[in-house]
Amino acid sequence: MVSEHKSDDLKTVRLRDPGSNALAEQIKEMARNGCFREAELLREQLLNSNPMAIDSIVSSAAVIEAEKTRHLDPDHLSAWSDLYDELGSEEINALFYSLKRTQVAAGKLLFAQGQPNNRLFFLESGRVTLFYRKGQKNYPVITLAAGDILGEDSFFGISLCPFSAATQSDVKLSYLNRRTADDWRENQAGLYEKIAVFCQQHGVSEEAAEQKSSGRRDYRRYPLRGSVTAHLLDQQRQRTATYFKGWLTDISRSGICFTIHCSRQQTARALLSRDTDIALVFNDQDDKTVELSGTIVKLSFHLHSDYSVHLKFSEVLTIDLFKTFPCDWSAEEKF
Repeated sequence: MVSEHKSDDLKTVRLRDPGSNALAEQIKEMARNGCFREAELLREQLLNSNPMAIDSIVSSAAVIEAEKTRHLDPDHLSAWSDLYDELGSEEINALFYSLKRTQVAAGKLLFAQGQPNNRLFFLESGRVTLFYRKGQKNYPVITLAAGDILGEDSFFGISLCPFSAATQSDVKLSYLNRRTADDWRENQAGLYEKIAVFCQQHGVSEEAAEQKSSGRRDYRRYPLRGSVTAHLLDQQRQRTATYFKGWLTDISRSGICFTIHCSRQQTARALLSRDTDIALVFNDQDDKTVELSGTIVKLSFHLHSDYSVHLKFSEVLTIDLFKTFPCDWSAEEKF
């Protein structure tokens, strides 16, 4: 009997709250005019100020979603139908209204090799060339056109850009910010994964990497076992109080790879592009420590919260120093 009495009280509150009803109508009117951001902010205000106005809260949300669907650009949906066909109606709206649209003139960089990138680009028109720089020369890898995606390798992975991207003509494109995509994990848990799978199936990064690999690595890498202690540096290249430990995997004259355990992806991502001092202790040589420095250029995720950390040395190691390391010199894999 008590629960029924409370229910009647709540119903009375909703019916006698003309302010909430008026606010809900204002929200709906904004949505019908395509002012979705304003409508959603006003709905949040309604939710915070009167969480008991359930009818108004629910009905205004339904109108916002319905109007978002009505205002979708059919040309955009058609151009990316392979992606949107895999999404539900709320996911379609979430993606479409999260994209920023812009035009870029010819001869502009979208992102640069060796730098972070927090955007996933959807090319609507025009041409963009991916290229990498080696020494003093640029090497083109692939030219992209309408319907192609770029930036997915550094957007979904934890790595600096392996390529630069330059517009070869005036282009129209849409792009997604990583911060927006990260927010989906709370209210659109599956959307991020669906877009990642789509990019894995339709992106060009793997093809481009294969074309690049023949000229990318100047030095072989060799298996190496031991431990590593890494100290992060500040902008003045002074050691900070932050350090972590890992296990050596392989090494070349230009860089090293080691594994670490990290329970949070945000923490792992924060290591990207950090200058780092490392101290190496090799198996069977625990009385000897080798100190080197470099920059973390990539982290690869493995099972059980393990990551491979790829560090590029500040300077290429001399042959004399490199030959003192207890590597498996029979390895033929190129670094």
